[in-house]
Amino acid sequence: MVLAFGWLTLHSQVSSPTSILKDLSVERMSQIERGTNEKRDSKCPERIVNHRQATQSLVVERPSFDEPLIDSTPEGEMFVYQKSGAYFSYNWLMGMTGGSLDGTVSRVVFSPDGSKLYMQSPVSFFFDCKNNWIVGDIIDDKVTFTFPQMISYVRYEYSPDEVVEYYDYALKLEYIESEDGESGWYYPTENQEMTFNILADGSLEPVDSDLSMIGECVWFDQGDNASDEGGYWSWQGNGDIITQMKKVTDEAIEVPSEVEFETWSLISGLSTSDVQIGIMDDQLYFKGLFSYLPDATVVGTIEDNKVIFKGGQYLGVAWDYLSTAYFLTGDMIQIDSENGSYPFFVVEDDLTFEYDSQKKILSCPNGTYLFSSVPDQVIYYSYVENPYLCVPDPNAEIKSLLAPIITEFFDYQDFESYELFPEIRFDFPTVDADKQPLDKSKLFYQVMVDGEPFEFDGDEYELPNGESSTTEIPFGYRSNAFWITSNIGHGVVLYFLGFESLGIRTFYKDGDTLIYSDIAEVDGYNRLNQVEEGKDILSINYYNLTGQKVTRPSEGVVLRQTVFSNGSKKVEKLVIR
Repeated sequence: MVLAFGWLTLHSQVSSPTSILKDLSVERMSQIERGTNEKRDSKCPERIVNHRQATQSLVVERPSFDEPLIDSTPEGEMFVYQKSGAYFSYNWLMGMTGGSLDGTVSRVVFSPDGSKLYMQSPVSFFFDCKNNWIVGDIIDDKVTFTFPQMISYVRYEYSPDEVVEYYDYALKLEYIESEDGESGWYYPTENQEMTFNILADGSLEPVDSDLSMIGECVWFDQGDNASDEGGYWSWQGNGDIITQMKKVTDEAIEVPSEVEFETWSLISGLSTSDVQIGIMDDQLYFKGLFSYLPDATVVGTIEDNKVIFKGGQYLGVAWDYLSTAYFLTGDMIQIDSENGSYPFFVVEDDLTFEYDSQKKILSCPNGTYLFSSVPDQVIYYSYVENPYLCVPDPNAEIKSLLAPIITEFFDYQDFESYELFPEIRFDFPTVDADKQPLDKSKLFYQVMVDGEPFEFDGDEYELPNGESSTTEIPFGYRSNAFWITSNIGHGVVLYFLGFESLGIRTFYKDGDTLIYSDIAEVDGYNRLNQVEEGKDILSINYYNLTGQKVTRPSEGVVLRQTVFSNGSKKVEKLVIR
């Protein structure tokens, strides 16, 4: 199957040159989690507005908020640099993560007069600063960044009368342990200068070996930690500890102009995608291995009825992930441990496909390739297991569909104060029951609520083609409440509460032909046919406090009436927030 992961360091047989730093990041991450006592902004929960030790963040003065945000590419000579070191990243739902920076990239610009160095995306996993820059002064063979520097500005307009602005800054941070050594946090240093040596090959190395961090911080004027003078800095859990930055010099494969490409389908598990295959002499070129690297190409050698692809080929830069990309080959296995099961990639020198040149089929039933951010470690974002490539048959008859797979459901019961609504995420198969690729333009899905397709209202949802209402959502559709999480991963926010059953159904529509999948139900929300005390449920209805029947409960107090097969009724009062 095709799986997408966010910045995972996979267990491998190759040791990292920065393993000591990675171990340190893991240790510190554990201490940070033990010491965290944060509050989140009631309007914007991803913002940490308080921490029990945040008073130590007063060594840096309040920002003026009129500093320029560098959000356009500066003039000068540009290079792509690859970072080494460690990162921290905070997500308000998932908590703190950390790991190796190896393979993470930034654009670097040297000003025309050689006096300035600009670095883009200074905090790698804070994506709001992905297109923004910090600037340092070059003197002799050193560059010095003086912080704070603004790296992001976000404006939230909750209503015409309620607007909140957030200014994010890069600061130099140091790690401070608690007195018992069991926990810690990152705080601004009094000296806010960070200096790097510029080596002969253009590489950057920090002058000091104190493992200081370039971290994302926000200034808050009020809160439990505000000083008498007012305000404090709050680290937002995102930051880079850079041990080296060097120019990316690897070059992607150059495809001969004589090669003619043909569209094939790549099938892996339930997923299909269009790829390009070109052949010249005994070389086979495979382009489009990953959706976010559409032009990335690897080359394999044709030997009789096989095609062999060497591992380690450079694919280019995946700018969506700020990472270099390498084609690694091998096999993915599952390792069971006391902490659960996890994937383990066994690195091999090459990947061999069976090749049927007449039928135009490439198959690899026992192999995996992945996109790793470095060639000598397994630090990966996604992989393709048991790839199968073919030219789809346009005349193939579609007989039945595979049911979608519910991957996650969030009802947010623990986050009521943030006014969040349920979210459902699912995998949408793009092959039929016979593993034939499906035309994605003919695929749709429905959200099934209490056994019926839910009708989305255009006043609440941004619907396809500006429709006023619909029960049918096209494959791959994105808007305010609909999104794509992977090649086949979909998600939808439900702007209502109070349902008794919830599921997803897909269908294929070609003219008058309609083929529906089975309904994939969300566990815990399939109670329409439940039995209570031996009594079948005949109906469930909702009423407001005036006794009027309502078709869908909204916020407030409602009455739910359940009618059983023996004529008895049960009325419950529900408070829906």
